[in-house]
Amino acid sequence: MKRTLFCSTVLLALLTMGCQENPPVTPVAGPPGPTGQSGQPGDPGAAGQTGAQGQAGDQGAQGNTGDTGDRGRTGQTGQTGDQGQQGQAAPCPAGQHKYTSQDTGKTICVRD
Repeated sequence: MKRTLFCSTVLLALLTMGCQENPPVTPVAGPPGPTGQSGQPGDPGAAGQTGAQGQAGDQGAQGNTGDTGDRGRTGQTGQTGDQGQQGQAAPCPAGQHKYTSQDTGKTICVRD
């Protein structure tokens, strides 16, 4: 039993000593180095794709109403018609006959 107790103490001592070690020191960065050379210019880029066609525009507004037209001219007066022929005297009713007045030249119906 003494032997087990001794071995346990030694192992415990080794473990605690291993945990007490200082962590490794991080190295400090040195001064920056000289600036490198500039790179060569790149190749030109490829041409872009053609854009899509735009939408149709809105319909235009309705135009204004037109002006009223000029008034038409008055037509020419027609020619006067020819004078008609004198009609024949109407026949006298029954019981009458024609009589022409010597003063006026008119014909009238008079009783028989």
